[in-house]
Amino acid sequence: MLRRLGLIVVCALAVATGSVHVSAQQLTRIRVANIGGSSDHIQVAINGGIYKKHGFDVENIQVGSSATVVQSLIAGEVGFAHVGAVPVVAAVANGIDLKIIAVFMNRFNYLMVTLPELQKPQDLKGKTLAISRFGSGDEFATREALRRWGLDPDKDVRMLQVGLTVARMAALQGRHAQASLLSPPQIVELQRMGLNVMADLSDLDVEYAHYTLATKGSLITDNRPLVERFMKAYVDGIRFHRSHPEAVIPYLRKFSQQNDSELKIVYENLRKRIREDPVPTPGGLQTIIRSLKADKEKELDPRRVIDTTFFPGAAGK
Repeated sequence: MLRRLGLIVVCALAVATGSVHVSAQQLTRIRVANIGGSSDHIQVAINGGIYKKHGFDVENIQVGSSATVVQSLIAGEVGFAHVGAVPVVAAVANGIDLKIIAVFMNRFNYLMVTLPELQKPQDLKGKTLAISRFGSGDEFATREALRRWGLDPDKDVRMLQVGLTVARMAALQGRHAQASLLSPPQIVELQRMGLNVMADLSDLDVEYAHYTLATKGSLITDNRPLVERFMKAYVDGIRFHRSHPEAVIPYLRKFSQQNDSELKIVYENLRKRIREDPVPTPGGLQTIIRSLKADKEKELDPRRVIDTTFFPGAAGK
């Protein structure tokens, strides 16, 4: 999966010149950018032949951050982006024509992980919380969780920019921070390290478009049949992932030192978070919009960001 976003060889946006006709002999090449683990289901579906069945040769490209993923989409380097909604919303608020066409997870997909002596949310008061960087999705989720727990994220805690998951885990081990949001696939390793999983943020009653599938509005306008066909493949891929652990666990094994029983726990934990019918909802975007700073951003209609028309019966809801 690890490939650099370099020069564009073949790009899905070439379809803007006209309709793409797929035959049994010719697959439509599509590039999808993502930030890694959140898109494992795409690679599993590729390996399982799901996208090929729908006529696609998909290149699933991992890049460094959500912001970089969105930039590659805007630049036309990829046809689709599998990414958190925060940078997509920010781009739309600034006049860029992007659309979220599916929401893979509509809850916070984070665990609040702490040093063992911290057992309840109020114990976080006065502590240092590690985040990847300011403006990131995990910072946003940290702030939202703290507010839900009656804490002021600007006064009651200190936030320390540390970096991605491995760096935040190291910050906890070294006691440079006392808590951090981390993703569920690390749950077994975190417990092995003696850290405490204080809370699962998916249990909060908050709609939040955590992982989404986004594309350019112009691609939908210029080649809707291609987007429709890709969406069918994407949804089939999700269902394949949810129903075929025998395909998922060997894939996860390539990137983990955990044994198969531990990987099964990881898989089942992920499975319960995945939406089989990933329809975008205004509520999942409104949570993000109300946190934005500029007045023009706060006034953004979430329906400008999403396109639900690829799900029969969902449009207008």
